[in-house]
Order: sequence, then C-alpha cells, then structure tokens
Amino acid sequence: LARRAEPCKARVSGGHLRRSRDAGAPDASAMASPATPATTSWTAQATVTASLTAFLYEGFTYNAVFLGRILPGLGKEDQVTPLLVVFNAIWGLALWSYLRVSWADPGAVPEEWHEFVRRVGVALPIAPGMKEWQPGKATMCRHCTRARPERAHHCALCGVCILRLDHHCPWINNCVGFGNHKYFLLTCLYALLACVVAFITSLPELVVVTQRLRLAVHGAVDDLDLEPSDEIAFVVFGALAVFISMFVTPLLYFQFKLAINNRTTIEDNYSNMTNPFDQGTSFSNLEQIFGKFGPDWFLPVKPWRPFLDGASFPSSSERHDFDERPLFAGLEDHSRDTEEGMLDKQNGFTGVRSKNWARQSKLTGEALWRVHYHIIEPAYNPADLRKPSTIDYMLGCMQIDCEGNQRAVPV
Repeated sequence: LARRAEPCKARVSGGHLRRSRDAGAPDASAMASPATPATTSWTAQATVTASLTAFLYEGFTYNAVFLGRILPGLGKEDQVTPLLVVFNAIWGLALWSYLRVSWADPGAVPEEWHEFVRRVGVALPIAPGMKEWQPGKATMCRHCTRARPERAHHCALCGVCILRLDHHCPWINNCVGFGNHKYFLLTCLYALLACVVAFITSLPELVVVTQRLRLAVHGAVDDLDLEPSDEIAFVVFGALAVFISMFVTPLLYFQFKLAINNRTTIEDNYSNMTNPFDQGTSFSNLEQIFGKFGPDWFLPVKPWRPFLDGASFPSSSERHDFDERPLFAGLEDHSRDTEEGMLDKQNGFTGVRSKNWARQSKLTGEALWRVHYHIIEPAYNPADLRKPSTIDYMLGCMQIDCEGNQRAVPV
C-alpha cells in the first residue's frame, strides 16, 4: 500500500508512467507545489487502503461467514455451491478490474509523438490549449510546454499529459485516460453487480440475523448455533454492500452516459460546438473505448481489436466553420464522383466525410498523424532554416497562411 500511494507520475511502460525529457523540456515536477507530493501521498494511501479493504472485506465475509457459517447454521447447505460460483465470478472480475485500472498506464503521451513533433517542426499547426472542443488540432500544454495530441490534457497530480484524459481518480490513485478507461468502467460495473448480488442473495439471512441481534439485546436466546461475532460481521457486510451500491450507481450512470456519447468528464463542460467526436450511435462510441465488439469487452484486458492509437480520433461529419481546411486533408476521396459527392460540390463542401476514416485508419503512427494533423511539407530547403524555437512551436499555427500554404521561417 505504501508503494501504491506514491504519485502515479512515475509510471509509463509496464503499467507505469514515465516522464520523458528532451532538450529544453522542463521537469514538470519542478513546477508543482512543494506541498503537493506529501498531500498526495497520505490522501492516496487512505483512499486506496479504504478501497482495497472494502473489496477484501466483502469477499471474505460473503465466503467465510455467510456461505461458511450462516447458511449451514440455518440448514441451507444446498445453496452454498451455486452462490459460491456466482458471487466469486463477479467479485473476482471486480477485483481484477480494480487492480488493472490502478496499475495500468492511463495513456501518457508517448515518446513517438514527441519525436513526430520534433521531426515535422513548424509544419505542425499547434493551437493554444483552450477549454473547448479542438478537433484535429494539436495543442500546447502550458505546464509541460510541449505539444500534445487532440483530447489530451495535463494532470496536475501526475505531472504529465494523458491521452483522452477523463479525470484523476483518488480511489485508484491513478488517472483515467485512453489506456485504462475500459478498466475503470468495468470496475464500476462489476463492483456494483457484486454488491447487488451479495445483498440480494443474503437478504433473507440478513433479516433473520438482524432480528436475532435485536432480541439478544433484550436477553432473548434461541437455539440457532451462530456466533455473535459472525452475526455482527454479517450485518456490517450488508450495510457496506448497500453503501457501496449507493456510491457506485450514480458514478456508473454518469460515466456510461459520457462513454456512449463519446465525451470525457472534462469535455462534458465544452459548449463551443456540438460534440465533433460523436460517431452517431452508442455502440460505435463504446467501440472507441472497448475496441471492436467481442468477448474481450467483458474482461479487464487490452482490447483485442483496437482501431485507435489515442493520438488521433475520427470526427463526425459535421462541418466546422472555424476551420476551412478539410479534416482529412491529403486523402484521395473517390466518393466525390458519386451523386452525393456532386451534391456536396454544388453546396460548396470540399472536405472529406468522416466515413473516410475507415480508409485513413489503414495508416498507423506518423503516417496517420501527418494526414490527421494537416502536415504540409515545405516547398523550400529545410537546411536553409534555423532550428525552431519554443516560440515557433507555440505559434506553429501562425506558420500557415490563410490558403493553407506553408510559410518559410527566415534564417
């Protein structure tokens, strides 16, 4: 638990964030408040301890007390085996999901992205980070002073930028981002199911034990062979199951509502336009978190068939007035020759609809990013230009003229 309580900003590969540094990139930890690590340490230790204690207590009490002593004491031994299988299957998935979301890399911006930014230089338009939708735009983090992909945000507690950051959860002492959002949703789902199954299957016995304890207070004694300590632990188990259910239910509702609309907790506050990443159906939006539908949807494992890398996301077919450049500039669009394409041309639409993401998604890594972020190759000799400075990166969007042509940077 002491190790779990350490700030998650040290993790990246193998389930841990690792802050990568390159020349001129400041250490984000130096920008944090001196009181932050100590405060984070004891609060994280308390919340993680409470979470694990609740998980283990519910599992131990249901198996050892309820199935091992209460049911046999009430003459219901035939119910032990089926309840043992059902509860432990769900409880095991809940605990597995919790450990995965706690230890998995939430999606720190990979070094491949930073290498890509350095290679393309000022050809990458970089917009200042705003509290609004910014589809298809790389933004500058004012904390890390480094360019980051769309939908990435900086976590003040972890000290790094996280791909598609949703929020930092104190109960797991980790961020919830592109890399572990699936595990977080499964944790909430299975934790709620485990509590509901445990409470419903033990409700008749909870009523009997509660009545026995109430009578015992008044001195009444019956012939049931049950230990008072077991009865008290069992009643506490029932109360804890109800409390966890009341806590997790609204959280699960809110998180799944965001997921089926392809929003994050941060993006839910944006109102400058309709959601540009909404794929039109709840199923399609969930696939961006869980991958293509399959049995792995219900297991806390990496998606078996993912189609996103966390650094670029397909946009909806809505046209954004603030950006006249096509979202998928540079892609050959054969649909322009169709009746729909001719109609688009008559209406002045010259972009490429979001259905062409399927064609674009065949690209990976830097090839995909070059298309998605409108990288325009310079028509001049890069050797004649000076090395881009931090200001150039921050004002990268100024290197593109109104017609989308690359401007040369003077020596």
